[in-house]
Amino acid sequence: MPNVKALAHHQYGYRLRVGNYRILFDWDGGVKIVSIEEVRKRDEHTD
Repeated sequence: MPNVKALAHHQYGYRLRVGNYRILFDWDGGVKIVSIEEVRKRDEHTD
């Protein structure tokens, strides 16, 4: 997916961009149900 980025040295393994929001999550490749643990709105301190 073009909006998903693997993260290094972070609490979560991946980041998904959705507009001005960043969804941080872990994924093992076989997930059929996604549990969203944290959503951050993009600001000057986020990528």
